[in-house]
Amino acid sequence: MRQFRIITFACAVVLTLTVQPRPFGMVTVVMAQGFSGDLSRVSAASPFSADCNGPDFPITAAYVNAESEPYIAVNPRDPDNLIAVYHVDRYHNDGANGALAATSFDGGQTWHIPELRDQPQFSRCAGGNETNGGNFEKASDPWVDFGPDGTAYFAVASWDASNPDNTAQMVSTSTTGGRTWDRPVAAIRANDPEVSNGSRAAVTADPKRDRTAYLVWAWQRFTPQNKAGGASAFSRTTDGGKTWSEARHIYETPPGLQTSANQIVVTPNGDLVNVFNELKMGAGSDHPRHDRIAAIRSTDGGLTWTESTTLAKSFVAGVTDPNTGTRVRVGDSFTDIAVDPRPGTNNIYAVWGDARFNESRTQQIAFAKSVDGGRSWSEPVAVSTDSGEQTFIPSVAVNDKGEVAVSYYGFSARKSGSRALMTHYWITRSLDQGRNWTPRQQMTREPFDLRTAPYNSGFFFGEYQGLAGAGPSFVAVATFTNGRSLDNRTDIFFCSLIPDKPETGLLTGSAAGASTPTDEAARLCR
Repeated sequence: MRQFRIITFACAVVLTLTVQPRPFGMVTVVMAQGFSGDLSRVSAASPFSADCNGPDFPITAAYVNAESEPYIAVNPRDPDNLIAVYHVDRYHNDGANGALAATSFDGGQTWHIPELRDQPQFSRCAGGNETNGGNFEKASDPWVDFGPDGTAYFAVASWDASNPDNTAQMVSTSTTGGRTWDRPVAAIRANDPEVSNGSRAAVTADPKRDRTAYLVWAWQRFTPQNKAGGASAFSRTTDGGKTWSEARHIYETPPGLQTSANQIVVTPNGDLVNVFNELKMGAGSDHPRHDRIAAIRSTDGGLTWTESTTLAKSFVAGVTDPNTGTRVRVGDSFTDIAVDPRPGTNNIYAVWGDARFNESRTQQIAFAKSVDGGRSWSEPVAVSTDSGEQTFIPSVAVNDKGEVAVSYYGFSARKSGSRALMTHYWITRSLDQGRNWTPRQQMTREPFDLRTAPYNSGFFFGEYQGLAGAGPSFVAVATFTNGRSLDNRTDIFFCSLIPDKPETGLLTGSAAGASTPTDEAARLCR
């Protein structure tokens, strides 16, 4: 029988879900009695005016004050400096009015959202125009990373709703820890009816090379001859984001296929590994389906790449409201990856949603690892509990001790026949490179109703959330609903996850008197 060591986290309660007016700017933590650690709300009221795209904008009203799809990065030169990015005012047909950055200099206890003049101008609503290059109607898919010199790179996909052929991958940089951001630079910009560059671009700063970062995204071509295909597109900067190399394809799919969720990690020996999903063109919402999760490697900073190897074949069943059958959009063509940062290691970890573990009844969280820098991968194992509960949108991170954490949403709190879709956010941890996992623990003290979330081809929180190693600990940002408020549907919340002493098996201050942490007792954040 597999043995599990019970490891716990300590976290803090900061927020009740009573909806209050939200000022734009500083968000301050209010500590709750009986908890230790940190939690805070990151997002604030939307700074965008209702008519920021002009009177002729062809799209119906956005979900105002609806923030989603966050990501987080930790400054290696100052671990108390965190940046969280997310998009604001989600639309029902993809994209948002803009993407914002928030910054903290006290480890996440308080967050500051710079004024619009200091934010990147990724869209018209955020101040973009023809002069600064940000004259786009929508922005989405925010991603952020820090370089070893403290430079932060903030990437988004920008495009026009009135002219969807006009797309760009934009990157802005900050050398002030996120207080101010430079004018965005387009790694690629195209206005081509046969080409789309409008998918998420992941930006990865090289941890050993100052002023060097890599950008990768999914490229798609559509032709009248039905020979459409996709590719993994790549660009890099070696001057701190001032310029980016000409975009080129580092992997091309067979005809009729596309890539999704490209993401690069840099191993301790300097190799680049890009992991992506490969699926049929236009099949992102089809269920069930099989995707290929693949990896390619570069040993020369992205100049040349190996042939692809298969990480796994995933079985995607999709996620629905179990009470009504309404779809939940969960980014099931996305695989999240993380690398062990310790010198001398070559470990990479991957997580994704997969229905292979329970005869395809419900989607669970799958985990696989590579111990040779992405050349080969283990057989997938289930990280989430197989109880018939649907679990989705996983994130994975590694701390500086080599410990692995995986977070995800699940419907454990839902009640049959209820109109509410009560949801929790979970985390589990492995001390032995994924061989054994702690009992999962709630990062949400009380469940929230996911049915309040914006509807975009399903209830939508984003196709990913943020989880990162922070020294010996972890930090997380995630999207939760605010009760059933239709004026302030969602916000972004932060939690600092501090491992307790592994030999005690106790959760400091937050287990409500329980001596053994369980799914119900080990509540972490709010």
